[in-house]
Amino acid sequence: MFQSLSAEIDRVKKENDNMQNELRHLKGEDLNSLQPRELIAIEEALQNGQTNLREKQMDHWRMHKRNGKMLEDEHKLLSFRVAYQHQQDVELSGGMRELEIGYHQVEHDRDFTSQMPFTFRVQPSHPNLQEDE
Repeated sequence: MFQSLSAEIDRVKKENDNMQNELRHLKGEDLNSLQPRELIAIEEALQNGQTNLREKQMDHWRMHKRNGKMLEDEHKLLSFRVAYQHQQDVELSGGMRELEIGYHQVEHDRDFTSQMPFTFRVQPSHPNLQEDE
């Protein structure tokens, strides 16, 4: 039992050392001890990592470009809505001014007959409303 545990510990230590060496090699440290085949494998791993990184950068760039376009479109739409609402407000306030001017003229003049386009004349249709002769 003790020997199997000791062998397992030795195996894990050796695996740990190998992984640390591989990590140092990937970091660019201690490359002089490597054979050309090992260097080629590291170079391929680095190139694959670089390719993946560039793909992610392009994905982020496309996403930002798409978001920027969406923001520009939304800005145009909101600008149009603000301009349209402003135009509606100006038209409405212009109509209200005309109504106010007409109201104040009637209020100040108090001459209602001048504002009537024609006069009304009551025609007596009942005998009790006719003048006595």
